[in-house]
Amino acid sequence: MKSDHPKGSAEYINRLNKIKVLNLIRESGEISRAEIVKKTGLSAPTITRIVDSLIKTEQLAEQIGIGESKGGRPPMIVRFKGEDSYVIGIDWGRTHIYGILSDLNGNTLFAQDIKTNQTDGFESDLKLVSKITEKLIFKSGIDKRKLRGIGVAAAGFVNNKTDVIEYSPNFNWENVDIRKPLAELFQVPVIVDNVSRVMARGELMYGVGDKFKDFVFINIGYGIGSGIIHKGQAFFGFEGIAGEIGHTRIHSDAAAGLICACGKLDCLECYASGRGISSLAENKLKYYPHSSLNGLSELSTQHIAEEAKKGDELALYLFNQAADYLGMSIAAVANLLNPQVIVLGGKVSNAGSFFTERVRSVFQREVIQQSSRRIEIVQSKLSNEAAVIGAVSLILNEVLNLRE
Repeated sequence: MKSDHPKGSAEYINRLNKIKVLNLIRESGEISRAEIVKKTGLSAPTITRIVDSLIKTEQLAEQIGIGESKGGRPPMIVRFKGEDSYVIGIDWGRTHIYGILSDLNGNTLFAQDIKTNQTDGFESDLKLVSKITEKLIFKSGIDKRKLRGIGVAAAGFVNNKTDVIEYSPNFNWENVDIRKPLAELFQVPVIVDNVSRVMARGELMYGVGDKFKDFVFINIGYGIGSGIIHKGQAFFGFEGIAGEIGHTRIHSDAAAGLICACGKLDCLECYASGRGISSLAENKLKYYPHSSLNGLSELSTQHIAEEAKKGDELALYLFNQAADYLGMSIAAVANLLNPQVIVLGGKVSNAGSFFTERVRSVFQREVIQQSSRRIEIVQSKLSNEAAVIGAVSLILNEVLNLRE
């Protein structure tokens, strides 16, 4: 899905111009060819050639009519043609696998959600992903030839040079290849990336990206990770493993320290992730015999959050501790990267305002601020759909950059 045109060649320049025009058409909704000439600075014959190609060859644009003339020839109106091409997005989670079929306009047409058995391995989950994908295609009745690709969000250290998940503490995977078997089975391009970065990319395309192009997305879910967006582009690091804020060591009062799923001691995930909060609750219940948590059938993070809202001492302690560690850790990231804004996402971030307001308070106390600027923390606009919509955006981004 990558261009092999050498930089500086006529083919390369033509492709860059075509990408510029295609993205302008999509962002504008409807636009005249004359307006495209004005906004791109390209000549009218060049625009005519590019737009005709986008209509007839790539089939990503269509002419929808003639605009009102203000003297001279009436303008020809074109728009992005996204409703007749499709993308499948997969959120490969620890407890659920969630998939959607979307058109290129970002409209979700069908969805499938399957609960996973956490004791199952990679091969079993891969079969579930294949099953969900087949159901989405069958349920929608789309022409398979119009499926542009499959995007997958999964937790783990994804090497962007090999597309292999080298290690996933959440799944206990080592060197697994999601892309190859799915691409062979469905005969379409498949893109796999770390779930937190995928959520950030979804937010860029469909959420806060309409206002911000430099932000850090903090994913607080079963584990903790971050996705970094710089100048409208995802930041990967040298091999694609940037953003692992959940595996930074934090200060701990524990005598022996807590062992993280990654094998290190006292990672942020041990105290502030969904898994960490639930595990700490189990370990501390014996010290809080009167806690309402003792009456719960399941010590899920959601249930613990509900008891915290009611004022349970242990539940509040766990969420306040998580908020404090998160606020300090996020401030360190902001001091290092200086983003426009911090975006909170993931299911734990939906625990309630008592939690997120404390995260904000600690963050504002710890982050370097100046009177001329103030870095804010905002909630994800995509909420629990961020990962699956981000997975769709992986393919849409390739389409918009004409990499097929």
